[in-house]
Amino acid sequence: MEIGLGVDSRFALSTDDQRALSHEAAALGYTCLWTPIGNTREPFDICAIRHQASGLGTGIAVAPLSSWPIDHLASVSKETLERCRGRFTLGIGTGRTSDAPIRVMRDAIDALRMRIPGLRVYLGALGPQMLRLAGERYDGAALNWCSSEHVRWSRDRVAAGARAAGRDPDLVKVHEYVRVCIDEDEEAARFAFAKMVLAYALAQPGADTTKGYRAHFARMGFDEVLTDLESRRDSGAGEDELARSFPVELLRRVGYWGKPDGAREAFLQLAHGLDIAVVRLVPARRNDLTGARLAFRACAPKL
Repeated sequence: MEIGLGVDSRFALSTDDQRALSHEAAALGYTCLWTPIGNTREPFDICAIRHQASGLGTGIAVAPLSSWPIDHLASVSKETLERCRGRFTLGIGTGRTSDAPIRVMRDAIDALRMRIPGLRVYLGALGPQMLRLAGERYDGAALNWCSSEHVRWSRDRVAAGARAAGRDPDLVKVHEYVRVCIDEDEEAARFAFAKMVLAYALAQPGADTTKGYRAHFARMGFDEVLTDLESRRDSGAGEDELARSFPVELLRRVGYWGKPDGAREAFLQLAHGLDIAVVRLVPARRNDLTGARLAFRACAPKL
């Protein structure tokens, strides 16, 4: 299993900080550096900076196609692949696309293969149909917010898609951001981590709870708790109140929060069954290089 490091813009890092982080990550045994993306090209530039500082492979997971026309995405990805000397992986997902998402993602990989031969492309996949498509057409499946049991469930569906397409399932990588929030103040870490889970797991008022991340968390057994939290929110409860009442046992199923001691062991348990497990940092009290360093050192492959 490869162990990567994922750091996003919640950490306020200068260009020099990015270089220092990348150089140290390589020395600690991390094999790749990842970042999410919105609708700007900054994460592509960060990938190039990180590669130049460390020599490591870099990646974006995932670019939402609802924000990225395929020609624009292909152009900046090709440039980044060259700047990273071939060591760049692009993850793509539907984003807010709701009309025929499977067809959209099938067409997207065909378009990218034609425009950028040799680019590794992963599909952001949660549900069974998208996981199967990842196995059929993509180089990997980019999971998110999974329990270790759900990693196995997802891998089975990726493998089924690969076999149906006549592909070797071992050639389709299963990748996931495994989130960790590390701070000497354990309660501050738990609170920050819970708020991050809520941002993904709760359905917006009136939204379909059988789709997207809400359905994903329900498949892992969170439905009753989320339904209660949504009801309390709709009755006026604030985000802080909801975060403080989120059951600890459920939070532990999808990530690690707490002190540095024990972080690496917890991360490895959550990462079991993955091909590429990415230590995705969640800030608690500090979002500077010092805060990031505390977390990525605690989870480092080389201790």
